[in-house]
Amino acid sequence: MQQNSNPGVKWGRAAGVILVFLNVITYIAGAPVLFSWWNSVLQLAVFIVIALMAGREKKKALGGYINFKDALKPVFTTFIIGTAILTIYQYILYKYIDPQLVDALKQNLLESTAKWMHRFRAPQEEIDKQLDELSKTNFNVGFAKSFMDFLKGIIFYFAVSAILSL
Repeated sequence: MQQNSNPGVKWGRAAGVILVFLNVITYIAGAPVLFSWWNSVLQLAVFIVIALMAGREKKKALGGYINFKDALKPVFTTFIIGTAILTIYQYILYKYIDPQLVDALKQNLLESTAKWMHRFRAPQEEIDKQLDELSKTNFNVGFAKSFMDFLKGIIFYFAVSAILSL
């Protein structure tokens, strides 16, 4: 059997499993941890390290030299597969395991928005306007919304992949 020439498939699955595990741990720790900015940064850092490992494996397979195109393929594949796995997990979490988590997300977002706007000394009327707009937003999770979030993530991760591949 021929081994897959794109290590991004293997590393993408690994990234997906690791990120789901990190999400489960932070979910158990509670909403303040799950929705914290540092949790997002940590998960992005883990994702980047794993994507770089895919690129490094491809570079090694090519004899130590890799061009941009050859580097981009495994790095971006890692992000695509990892994001797909994480998106499926989050859809199941928000839709079936803990539907009330959507309310916790909305509340956390309202609180953090107010806190940051106060830190930047925004006028109270602007803060109230933004919080009112945000409170009207539908945070419910559906298949179409999850798919659109996946596509938005892929666009972001393509840019990250391009930078890492350089």
